[in-house]
Amino acid sequence: MRGFAKDTSGVSAVIIAMAAIPILGTIGMSVDLARAYVLKSKLSTALDAAGLAAGRNIFASDAEIYADAQKYFDANFPSGYMGTSPITMDASTVSWDATRERVTLSADVDMDTSFMNVLGFSSLTLGATTEINRENRGMELVLVLDNTGSMDYYTSGTKRLETLKQASKNLVDILYGTDETKDKLWVSVVPYTTQVNVGPHNIGFLPQADRNNLLTNAGSIFTSDSTNTSLGFDVDLNGSNDTVYGWEGCVEMRDHLMGGTQDLSDDPPNEDFIPYFYTTTSWSSSQGKYVQNTSNPNRYCPPPILPLTAEKTTIKDHIDDMEASGATAVQVGLVWGWRAISPRWNGAWYNSSTVNIPSGYTGLPLNYGEDFMDKVVVLMTDGENTLGTYGIYHAYGRQKQLGKPTGHPDHNPLYADDGSGTLTGDNSGSTYKTMDDTKTAAACENMKAQGVIIYTVIFVSGNENLFRNCATSPKHYFKAATATALINDFNTIGEELSNLRISK
Repeated sequence: MRGFAKDTSGVSAVIIAMAAIPILGTIGMSVDLARAYVLKSKLSTALDAAGLAAGRNIFASDAEIYADAQKYFDANFPSGYMGTSPITMDASTVSWDATRERVTLSADVDMDTSFMNVLGFSSLTLGATTEINRENRGMELVLVLDNTGSMDYYTSGTKRLETLKQASKNLVDILYGTDETKDKLWVSVVPYTTQVNVGPHNIGFLPQADRNNLLTNAGSIFTSDSTNTSLGFDVDLNGSNDTVYGWEGCVEMRDHLMGGTQDLSDDPPNEDFIPYFYTTTSWSSSQGKYVQNTSNPNRYCPPPILPLTAEKTTIKDHIDDMEASGATAVQVGLVWGWRAISPRWNGAWYNSSTVNIPSGYTGLPLNYGEDFMDKVVVLMTDGENTLGTYGIYHAYGRQKQLGKPTGHPDHNPLYADDGSGTLTGDNSGSTYKTMDDTKTAAACENMKAQGVIIYTVIFVSGNENLFRNCATSPKHYFKAATATALINDFNTIGEELSNLRISK
């Protein structure tokens, strides 16, 4: 027995046999933990993608938010991945705060172990959490919106202008969330037809002689048409607040269609804008010649431009005030949209916002290249350029230079009296449409050269090549055939402009 006790032969086999289970469990643990690491990483990635999708669409219905989150989650974490049970994106996994600025996603999965079950662990529960904070990059945004007569037509059972109003307000809501103002976010609205309305408060854009005329009730050429407009400030420095009599605020372009360049620039105002004054030309039997009818000088003048504004409510109210009338000159609206955000117009716009202006500035717009700031234009139309088609006066009418013959740089783009008593000129509008399109394309290039980001949107119809090439990239171009599509396109633009980051 003493010999047996001293005999150690074969003991290693016994030790190995006794250690086999913990050794196998330890080796298996490293394998199972590696699988768990891969699974948790995959789960986190999928939650990040789902969270970004939910954040971009956070102002949609709950069902739409969950559906978007599910689509992106499944693309990154297929159902049944590594033997796990399916995960549903719903109220149990996706939540947001009252402002919808912070979105949180959490999910747990059970993974069956391959080796650790020998140690009594048949499965592992793994969890992941993602938090998304919506953060808007600083931005000066201008909505250049078609207010022409065709916007009064019905598409998908609703007037096009009403659909545009809803789409535009949705975009604003996406950017602002539930806040009334956002740090370094300002929005301008430019309604356009074949002219734009700078508003009577910007009477300083006009030459002195025109200002003098409009500030005198007895002398104003507009008094037959419009109500008085109290300015609330002293224009002519006579010691009292002034009133503009009759002029609603529309202006002519500073250059002409035939080779002009200043009409495509962001040159600041220099008392050089002529007030728009609508007339029709007709034959007078009693006078034996063509005469002008000036009974409605503000006709087809769209609602005024809203300069860069910080308050969400003011912006949405201005969108609601838009009205449809007149024909289309896209380049007119586009260039004025540029002027609304050009630093060369800093301080020029009456009542431009002073809310949240960065240090070093006393007014808007900000300089090009300002850190963490974008200048963005959303240009929308529901048709092609029709300047000159309908025989009506417009912003290129050169009211003070009527009577120039065809081919003259200042020829009225509709009619000209050559002195013979016969009106001449291209009344088909096709010549002027080509010039309109050319100028629109040139304005787009001028703006993009300054770093302005341009989104273009066609609703129902329009020059697709022109708008596609005008946009910053093909991804910045949209065409909507239905009311729902237009609203979705504006939502997409709002979502893209609302930059998101993963905070946890």
